[in-house]
Amino acid sequence: MLIGTPDCKNLAPIWEDLAKAFSTEEGVLVAKVDAEAENSKAIATEQGVQSYPTIKWFKKGSTEPAPYDGPRTIGDLVDFINTNSGTHRTPAGGLDVTGGTIEALDTIVHKFKGVYSTGADEFKKASEGLQDKYAFYYAKTFDKASKNEGWVEKEFKRLQGLIGKGNLAPQKLDELTSKSNILRKFLGTDDDEEKSEL
Repeated sequence: MLIGTPDCKNLAPIWEDLAKAFSTEEGVLVAKVDAEAENSKAIATEQGVQSYPTIKWFKKGSTEPAPYDGPRTIGDLVDFINTNSGTHRTPAGGLDVTGGTIEALDTIVHKFKGVYSTGADEFKKASEGLQDKYAFYYAKTFDKASKNEGWVEKEFKRLQGLIGKGNLAPQKLDELTSKSNILRKFLGTDDDEEKSEL
């Protein structure tokens, strides 16, 4: 959780944008405390707030904050939260090109690109025990790609079409973007191309 007393005029709009960027992240809460308000003075004193604005980071489950002393731009704050919470948000609130991807599985996808049937055992071993919700999608894609040449390209195009139509709930957009990011790994799309597509 990132908590702050963003009372200054410069930080207030950035803080609002930051809260919007992480609004769909279950494990991240961006909170604002008015340290001057009667019902918040005790919290401000308890947390040692002596100047405004003050920004503190609480790791999930911790009651001990760490001060944030970095730059106060939306990009820097988003990067800080991503680094400390394992999220993959952009300043606009969407997912970056790594959202949904799993590095250990990406390595195997790259290793067996185009001949997935020969890597089925290694992939299964690497994915065992993974608790990530997209590990199943990797397994499905690995299986489909090994049995049906061209499936990855068709599925990627289908998902991009759905994303392009718009009007998706934020959670659904995150899901489709994550799956598209995974498919990009199977397609071998490099990072520069990924960034230009998003």
